[in-house]
Amino acid sequence: MKLRLSLSFIVLVSSLSSWAEYRAYQYMVKTQDLYAVATKSNAQYIVSTLNPQMFQRYHGGSLVTVDLLRTWICPGYTGSRKSVCDHPYDKDGAP
Repeated sequence: MKLRLSLSFIVLVSSLSSWAEYRAYQYMVKTQDLYAVATKSNAQYIVSTLNPQMFQRYHGGSLVTVDLLRTWICPGYTGSRKSVCDHPYDKDGAP
């Protein structure tokens, strides 16, 4: 009984000190839509928490081309519609 209680206490304390993090991705997204290609508005830079395969499936499948530019780790979580953190190099002014 004491073993279970102490084990439960250890699990509880370790979960309180845990830290969440997520991966952010920056993409260049190009559409295969002929109208967008004709108007030269077919490329966008997007930051998302979706990995490249899921991003492409969620945002158009074969109608879009997704090129991964860079990725980084963000502290915290993206719940409650929080925005994705900035790239660390963007804060320092480094390349």
